[in-house]
Amino acid sequence: MPRVSVIIPTYNCARFLDRTIKSALVQTFKDREIIIVDDGSTDDTKSVLAHYDGLVHYVYQPNRGASAARNLACSKASGELLAYLDADDMWYPEKLEKEVAFLDAHPECGLVHTEISVINEQDEILHHRFNHETQRPIPQGYCLLHLLRRSHIQTLTVVERRTCIDRVGNFDETLPIAQDYMHWILIALEGMAVGYLPEPLGMYRWRKASLMTNQRRLCEDYEQIYQVLLKKKCVGLRFGHEAVKVISDQLYTVRRELAYLDRIEGRRGDSLRRALHSLKEWPSRPQLYVDLLKACIPSQIVAKLRPSWKPEV
Repeated sequence: MPRVSVIIPTYNCARFLDRTIKSALVQTFKDREIIIVDDGSTDDTKSVLAHYDGLVHYVYQPNRGASAARNLACSKASGELLAYLDADDMWYPEKLEKEVAFLDAHPECGLVHTEISVINEQDEILHHRFNHETQRPIPQGYCLLHLLRRSHIQTLTVVERRTCIDRVGNFDETLPIAQDYMHWILIALEGMAVGYLPEPLGMYRWRKASLMTNQRRLCEDYEQIYQVLLKKKCVGLRFGHEAVKVISDQLYTVRRELAYLDRIEGRRGDSLRRALHSLKEWPSRPQLYVDLLKACIPSQIVAKLRPSWKPEV
């Protein structure tokens, strides 16, 4: 039984998939299996995978999204540790070896993540040490409040214990973009620590067509996450007023961003409804009255004022 299961969901990534698989096969840590779930690809994915028959476990499913593909792969995995790799990203050769050693030395950690490099579609490095270069705050240790404020864990760098899945459940299939963020939060809610290695062990590929470039869908995911945490996960009872305030502030920011997107897209009715709904929840915040006024202005005027109308948060 392999110790690590490498989980690779893929959808129409044939042009990158070969390099991704090779980066998993050349790992210095060899006690591993590679499970690839094809989420209904219509490109040459099957032809690429034919070259790896016997080296990877291939599963096909009709298109259901990345979360469903990742969950299916996890259900077929036999390793005690799960390592995630999207089909357009890559790993450095010592990635698994160093993270497995870290988890062995830190039993309090449910998962470990690392620094990353950022590459473009031609494999050119845009950032050698992205977190360091952008001075991003790094979630590590017992970091629930930190995670609630920002999502700075890159899925391709994560190795997590299978016991995390057993305790918090699978990736949420109703979240098209931020299902990984929700998963890390749930792990922290269960009292598990987060580990971090400050060297780049993964290469994240920046693509114009990436789901992560869809600001509206990302904000909608965040809104759903914060509502679930407040209403279903009893965060207030378990972690007190500070955690509730952080989530409420994040929800406020996301709803203002969505109202702004409605306005610039000419959806005045949606923007007005969002502003009114937010005012009921936060009546003492003066910025919302400005948003309400903006939602009432005709779209032709909005287009002229657009550059100066992004909400200040």
